[in-house]
Amino acid sequence: MAGHDDGESAYDDDDLDDLPSDALVELENNAIQFTQAQRVKAAPSSDYGDDFEDGDLDDAVVIDESRSTPALRQTVPGPAIQHEQFRRQRYGMANNSNLANRQRYNPPPKFNESSRLPSGPIVQHADKVEQGTGEQAAGSDVLSLQRQVEELLRERNALKEDLNAKAGEIAIVRSKQEKTVKEYEREMTVLRKLNEDKLAKQQKSLEAARIAEKNAATERDFIKQDLAEESERVRRLNKQKAAEKKDGPSAVTTPKKKKTFSHRDGFDDDEIEILSPSKISPSKFQKRNIGSPSKPGKRKRKAAESPAGALEVIQIDEPSAVVPDQKATVLDEAIIASLQIQDDRFDFIGTMLDHRIDSNHLRTLEELGKHSLPSAPKESFQSIILGRIPELGVKKSSKDLPIDFCELLVSIWKSCLEEKYYKPIYLFMDMLSFALELKTSLIAPHIIDSLVPVTQLTADLMAIPRFKRWPVEEFENDIDLGVCMSILYLAAQGCTSCLEHITRFWKLFRYDFILMLLSTNQQQADFMVMLQLLSTSVFRDSFGAIHVDVPQDHQISWILDRFSYILYEVPPLPMSNGKFALVVLSKMRIQILQLLTSMTRSPFASKAVAIHPLVIGRLVSLISDELDLLYDYQPRHEESARIISLAVRLLYHLVTRYDNMIDMQKKLAVIPGGSQKHLLCLSRLSFSEDNLVLESGIGADVAQCAMDMLDMSITPEEGEAVQSAFTSP
Repeated sequence: MAGHDDGESAYDDDDLDDLPSDALVELENNAIQFTQAQRVKAAPSSDYGDDFEDGDLDDAVVIDESRSTPALRQTVPGPAIQHEQFRRQRYGMANNSNLANRQRYNPPPKFNESSRLPSGPIVQHADKVEQGTGEQAAGSDVLSLQRQVEELLRERNALKEDLNAKAGEIAIVRSKQEKTVKEYEREMTVLRKLNEDKLAKQQKSLEAARIAEKNAATERDFIKQDLAEESERVRRLNKQKAAEKKDGPSAVTTPKKKKTFSHRDGFDDDEIEILSPSKISPSKFQKRNIGSPSKPGKRKRKAAESPAGALEVIQIDEPSAVVPDQKATVLDEAIIASLQIQDDRFDFIGTMLDHRIDSNHLRTLEELGKHSLPSAPKESFQSIILGRIPELGVKKSSKDLPIDFCELLVSIWKSCLEEKYYKPIYLFMDMLSFALELKTSLIAPHIIDSLVPVTQLTADLMAIPRFKRWPVEEFENDIDLGVCMSILYLAAQGCTSCLEHITRFWKLFRYDFILMLLSTNQQQADFMVMLQLLSTSVFRDSFGAIHVDVPQDHQISWILDRFSYILYEVPPLPMSNGKFALVVLSKMRIQILQLLTSMTRSPFASKAVAIHPLVIGRLVSLISDELDLLYDYQPRHEESARIISLAVRLLYHLVTRYDNMIDMQKKLAVIPGGSQKHLLCLSRLSFSEDNLVLESGIGADVAQCAMDMLDMSITPEEGEAVQSAFTSP
């Protein structure tokens, strides 16, 4: 091998032939390993394999690198061919005697060439490498397959869970659907039965109506026939009487004895026809002369032929009956049908004309006959009303007649007020109140435009003097303030069914009238009616009278200030120094609390109550005072328990809903000892028991509301101290 460096060979051809085959194989393996190590270290000269020759590529096989196998596997020749190629490569051709060529430096063999690769070792090494890489690839394939199997198992489990969930949902939906179907069938059965019953009732009613109609038609035919017969009889009698008058006294003859027939049948002889009507034509039968001789040629004996003188007959003139026209006997079907229609207009007018104030008075209409306007003294109110009644409701529906009648009363009332003639006003007010009670929702919305202003002006005659503590004897006998307030309340009740009508009602109301009636100088009944009226004025963005010139927040503040005063103080009696009775005071306070509770339905009114500087403090004072009266167990124990329940619920609503807007300490500062009263009354209510006698009537929710408000007002340490104070024996 060293001889290659010097260009000389230390062995000859015979020596190579004597070498064993194992030595050659070992040399080939060493050469392959040496060349492969150098190829790993040396960078390839080209990406496309410049060391390959065209001949080498003929025997090359392309192998996929992804399977960790050599890119090119060469076809290795047999041993004899390999030996011959090795000899040629190492020693050259045998016939080449050129020394220069033998001394030329031969580069290391290129074992990547197919003609110079040994056969056995190369294949063995490639098989080993391929086996190692195959094992690695198999291991990685097993791991990937295991991961895929695990993923598939997880996916299968998820699909099973999803399938079970879907199956459960389907079962639930199916059960609901079955339940719905059964419910629907049950409802349909009930509805079907109801419809059948209703249909049977309607059929019975229809059959009864048909029978009634048939009976009415039969009765009508009989009446027509009777009327025709009576008309014919009257006409015949009148005709006969006229003929007798025309003949004069000479026509009077001696009474002739009636001819008797052998067969007596109970009928008058004059009514028996000699000739049967069926023997002659109908026209001749109608034109026949009744009472004429039955035999032809027979004549009557004249009255003058009698030898005796004529008797004097005194004739009494019967009252002449009006001969009705034959055409008038036929009644129109429309007239008969109209007579059967029930029209309540006449009932209403009849009821109003028969109205009395009480049993000691005449009918109101007769009382009005004694009064007239100063500007028209000769025309009484009775004549005005009776003269206008025929014109009411003409060419209008039946419901317009009551409205027109009430408008007539209001117009006369207004005229009396304008001329300051107050004497008959109480009569008009009583009639209008009675009409509104009969048809509240029908009449009220249509007459409030004229009724509300005139009623307030009339009430001012009594309310203003009472508000100013002036004497009211001048109008006390003629004007009743309670009746005025009742009329206004009835009108408001009639308008509550429609938001448009009730809004229009409060636009006609004066806010100063409200403040005047909420004064403690007014009568307790008038004060209560005003509170009831205000309960109909709770709207989403307003309360009380609706006026553009007066802001709503100012008006509601004044109203709250007026009636919440009753919660805090015991007012004096009107026109007196005495105090209200506790029973009356309890009714007024309950009415005020109910009004405040109804105001919480409106966001505007509820917020106005919460931010008012006096209402919350007065509520706390009311609860404290009523608790003291409750534990005294006075006769008004039930009223005190109800007042406490209403006040605590209202206070809890205001405190919890408007917590960020209420400064409780500031609200409580307006009453003496407000903080102490607040803490004490809430503590007593929190630990109250409704099964006790003194605390009976207070609801369980009231105690819970008091406990929640107490927790908002004190710290936990203070709460423990309060609890120990009320739970200690």
